[in-house]
Amino acid sequence: MKSLIIAAIASVVAVTAAAPTFAANDPSKGDPAKKEKRIHRMVKRADLNGDKRISPAELVQALERSFAVLDTNRDGVLSQSELAGRKAAYKAYRVQVKAERNAGNKIAGVVRLPKAVGKHFAKVDANGDGAISKSELKHVAERVFKRRDHNKDGYISAADFNV
Repeated sequence: MKSLIIAAIASVVAVTAAAPTFAANDPSKGDPAKKEKRIHRMVKRADLNGDKRISPAELVQALERSFAVLDTNRDGVLSQSELAGRKAAYKAYRVQVKAERNAGNKIAGVVRLPKAVGKHFAKVDANGDGAISKSELKHVAERVFKRRDHNKDGYISAADFNV
């Protein structure tokens, strides 16, 4: 019995000790090339004039497009269930964008709302009514913009993510 307990403890120690190695070898975690690609894709989606940077107005427009995609019941606010279904809503929008672009129409992509919006729903929902309005989302976006614009040039570029 003692040897079984010792073997079990040794197994737990071995697995726990090996966990950082497995995490370090996980290609989806912390890959700088993938992070860089995601950053450039996000900037490209929000950059309406092609200058490779996002102005405050472009960010607001991108968030309004994202808001429209996520507001599936079209009531003008985002509920927790709408945020929970954002993956399917974005997928449906991507299909629509692809069809529009294939038809020769210019249509802008959306900047996906970060998962943190759903995670911190109560903080974003400033008035506590159980829904996120465009103005509440815009307020958060303004704070994020100021924090992300590291060089304080009034724009967000890929360089602002590498600081």
